[in-house]
Amino acid sequence: MDSSTVIWVIVAVVVVLVVLAAGALIVRQMSARKVERKRARAGELREQAAATQEGIRRHQAEADEAGARAREVRAEADRKRAEAQRLEMEAKQKQATLHEHVERRDEVLREADAIDPGTPDSSAEDSADNADQTAADSSADSADSSTDSSADSTAKHR
Repeated sequence: MDSSTVIWVIVAVVVVLVVLAAGALIVRQMSARKVERKRARAGELREQAAATQEGIRRHQAEADEAGARAREVRAEADRKRAEAQRLEMEAKQKQATLHEHVERRDEVLREADAIDPGTPDSSAEDSADNADQTAADSSADSADSSTDSSADSTAKHR
């Protein structure tokens, strides 16, 4: 082999090595750019997730606040319901007491009429009492049916 052939072989090998090195460098750069694009995209996605997280926290706070307000309103409604039940029971007890008083008065009036049926004063008082009873019955929110019937029997008695 002659020296010029050897030089050409060496030059060819060097050119092949340079081309291979250049190709490897290009592939590496392309790979690095691809990795960089992926990192940039991942960064963007993380920023979007962080922004979404802020929205999630805000919505969670609003939901928690709404839930707390609902519990407060429910508790207040329960308190008012209990107060209404207590007042209804008190009204029923007062109606029952009133009924007892009316019955007792009627009993006393019957006894008085049995003792002295012709006394004119008892009929005048009965009329005033009937007027008072009628006004009280009409102003009451809920009249007990037994109270109404005793008031009717008192009116019939007089």
